Amino acid sequence: MEEGEGPFRKGDFILRPGRPWTAAVQALLAGLHAHGFTQSPVPAGYDAAWEKVSFLPGLTGDLAECEAMRSETALRSAASLLRRYHDCTALFLPEMVVEQEWQLSPRAPIEVICHGDFAPYNVVMNDGAVTGIIDFETAHPGPRSWDLAYALYRWAPLSTGITPVSLGGLEIQIRRARIFLDAYGLEAERRLALPDMVIERLNALVGFMESEAARGVEKYRQDLRDGHDRIYRNDIAYISENWREIIAGLID
Repeated sequence: MEEGEGPFRKGDFILRPGRPWTAAVQALLAGLHAHGFTQSPVPAGYDAAWEKVSFLPGLTGDLAECEAMRSETALRSAASLLRRYHDCTALFLPEMVVEQEWQLSPRAPIEVICHGDFAPYNVVMNDGAVTGIIDFETAHPGPRSWDLAYALYRWAPLSTGITPVSLGGLEIQIRRARIFLDAYGLEAERRLALPDMVIERLNALVGFMESEAARGVEKYRQDLRDGHDRIYRNDIAYISENWREIIAGLID
């Protein structure tokens, strides 16, 4: 990637174009490190053109392309890391909610700062385990379950369109979702709402893509031309059709 496009690596840092929410992301990263969470990039400053964060070494990639990301060790360690991230943000939540601009709108009830896109392609692995979280551009205040819903969608994955052959089939996906939630430590009663929340999260994602495309953002125009919204709509139908079985698998 050329330096003018961003994000790109320059030595020990990652640079990306500055955005209206850059200040919030940098404040979030600073708060994480100030409260002992070192598994995220260190903020290294920003101006009107660029923001800079430290580079986190390790393996990354989506489930389809990275076999190591499909392991149970990766699944458990990712969920455990997400829990530690959420717990840490709760320590300094009030100062992050007031007068901050986020790419995605805050969502009630506000319990943590959601990562917003906690997926295999946004973590790094070392020695077979997930050791760090990257790309906080979609971070925003919200409930834990809102972040967990999208994490399950990507890590189980509760999908017919993004599923590697080795993870195909609802039974395997539900088992992986249960492992993820067990490793996160989510109470059984809070799991009941997750299938509906995954559907709601995907509907919100499609709506966001459409509104950004209508606003003239070329990335989302291209996503719609490439049919990304159809993948999400098909997965909404898939989760809706298997709603009862998914709930039963998450709590039994």
